[in-house]
Amino acid sequence: MRDRIRSLRATYLQIDPRSLGLFRIGFALLLLFDLAHRFRELDFWYTNSGLLPNHTLLWRPAATHMFSFFFMASSGAEARVGFLVCGAVYVCLLFGYRTRTMQLLAAVCRISLNSRLAMLENGGDMVMNLLALFTLALPLGQRFSVDAWRAATPGRAPSNAPVTSLAVLGLLLQFAVIYFFNALSKDGDAWRKGEAVYFALHLDKYTTELGVYMREHLPREAFAVLSYGTLAVEWLAAVLILTPVFVHKARLVAVCSMPLLHLSFGLNLNLGAFSPAMIAFYPLLLTHVHWDALGRFFARGRTPLPARTFVPRRRFKLQTLLSETALAVLIACIGLEVLNDNAAVPVRWRFPQPAWAKAVIEYPRLYQGWHMFAPTPPLTDTMIYIDAITSEGMHVDPYNEVASRSHFPAAQVVPTWLDQSQFFTMYSDRIASPDYAAYRQALLEWLVAYPQRTGRPLDCLVKFDAYWVEDGTAPLAERGPPKPLRRETFLSYVAPADSTCKPKPSQTQQQLVRTVPR
Repeated sequence: MRDRIRSLRATYLQIDPRSLGLFRIGFALLLLFDLAHRFRELDFWYTNSGLLPNHTLLWRPAATHMFSFFFMASSGAEARVGFLVCGAVYVCLLFGYRTRTMQLLAAVCRISLNSRLAMLENGGDMVMNLLALFTLALPLGQRFSVDAWRAATPGRAPSNAPVTSLAVLGLLLQFAVIYFFNALSKDGDAWRKGEAVYFALHLDKYTTELGVYMREHLPREAFAVLSYGTLAVEWLAAVLILTPVFVHKARLVAVCSMPLLHLSFGLNLNLGAFSPAMIAFYPLLLTHVHWDALGRFFARGRTPLPARTFVPRRRFKLQTLLSETALAVLIACIGLEVLNDNAAVPVRWRFPQPAWAKAVIEYPRLYQGWHMFAPTPPLTDTMIYIDAITSEGMHVDPYNEVASRSHFPAAQVVPTWLDQSQFFTMYSDRIASPDYAAYRQALLEWLVAYPQRTGRPLDCLVKFDAYWVEDGTAPLAERGPPKPLRRETFLSYVAPADSTCKPKPSQTQQQLVRTVPR
């Protein structure tokens, strides 16, 4: 019995410090990648002159409990200071300099960046937040770090004693839950018929150039293989992560196979940071058996060099007790959120969440609705289109920054952006929904400021209509062009009578076409 308990403890509560070191490097690189992605569009999303100004978010928050130090930034210069601070923290974490402190600061930066754009968050944001919080209790700087090098003792072999914490169990359960509910919720006709991947690749707002090539050239049978294969791998992943038998072999299979699944997702569909965030988790599945085997492989025929070792600072029992108690509370709150956020969970298994438990979830943005392309991928593609008229009579689309000759363009010729950023994709998906009507005034103000972005006073907008456009994807058997379904106006504007923006009669009949890069 004692051996069984010891085995379960090693499987679900312990982790190799080398795995933690490798994870730290990969996670820090992911955070830097995410920061660079956001920095490119900083003026759109993190300033009061963008599409989501602070006053809109603070007066109409996406959740009851929100925290972000970027709420203090109103201008681009102020936001850039915050980005520089986050970048410095992430670099320090990457190299393992004062790692414990940087873990905490990195979590604060990650949550602040996410909460400022809570309207645009997706599953990738949740995964990164979860990784940042759970690993706060783990010594990420024990190996492969500046801290380890500075504290090393010459002539001693590195210590590979396992780290024991509830954080390990929390991470294993969390990622098993992600795969389990993503697989369980995929019970629609498209998945049963093996057509789900076909429809997913026809969502132009998500599809990359490679995805377009795949959807146009793959045979029908290939879509069935990919659809059923995706389901099978998601079911298998939950088993590989949590199995109590053949642990080392199962986790090695997961480490070698699952990142390939997410890599294929990332190459064909623009899902934001979801795919790289899921890949970042897998170094944590490497056990001491894997590391020892890797060490023996590279040590063949070589004379061992004098080693330097890191002696970790011993934690006080009270500190450990408080840390593990906090982890237990966090795991319990996440468990309640899982039961309430997933439609596949029977109603009788759902429990009301206390206000404090909801706060634990909302402040760090740890929502647990895992249902990507479920129960079936959308059978229609949607986008927003702005038909605006400038003072010189030109029809422009200030949102997509593509001009149009047609006053009412057909749905199939509405300009779309392949490889559009996660943020513009999420915004386009949500701004037309009645649930986000409170954010439309900010969109209107941003559109009216169009001449400020182009530098041409004649680009002032006399009027515009914002449309939500829906195309239907042709069935797999037909594989034809999209079919226009409907178009709805969700926002209109006419320049007020006292506005300085007036149509120029001499130019209203001109047919002008211009493309302005976004």
